[in-house]
Amino acid sequence: MINEEIEYDPIYDSIVQQIKQIDRDDLSDDVDQGPLSSEVEKQKVYIWIRLYIKDEISDLKEGDDFSITYTETNESLITKFICFGKKNSFKDSDDYEQIQITAEDDTKCLCLMVDEDTIQTCDEIPFIRTLFKVSRHFDYQVYRREDLVFTNTRTGQSVEYIDCDF
Repeated sequence: MINEEIEYDPIYDSIVQQIKQIDRDDLSDDVDQGPLSSEVEKQKVYIWIRLYIKDEISDLKEGDDFSITYTETNESLITKFICFGKKNSFKDSDDYEQIQITAEDDTKCLCLMVDEDTIQTCDEIPFIRTLFKVSRHFDYQVYRREDLVFTNTRTGQSVEYIDCDF
C-alpha cells in the first residue's frame, strides 16, 4: 500500500502557474482582518397569544385583525387571528412539552399572533409589552379585565374573554 502511486491531476499545475504569476509588489499589507457580515434577510419571529373567550364568535374569519387596547393609557396593539386552539390539549408545566393533542378545534380559544419585533421595540405600548412573557420588558402586572379590550377590527365587535395567555 505504501508503494502505490498517487494519482496526479493536471489542474494542480494550472493552479501553481497562476499563483506564480501573481505580482507580489502590487499587494498591500494594509488589509482589514476583521470578520465581515451582511444581513441578507431579517428573520421574522411571531409570538402567540391564546385568548379564552366566554361565547363563540360566529362571524370570525382566519386573518382577522384584533386590536388589544389598554384603556388606562389608550395604547393599542394589532394582532392577527390565525386559528382556534385544540380541545383537550395539555402541556407539561415544567418544560412546556406537548403531552396530548387532538385535532378538534376549541372555538372558545383564539390563537392570535404578533411580530416579536413590535413587542420588543415599539415605544407606543409601554404597558401592553410588559404582559408578554418572552418580552425583555416583561413584568408581572395587575389590571382589571375590563381595562384590556380585545376588538375584532373587521367587525368592530369587542370580545368578552375569560383569560388571556401572553
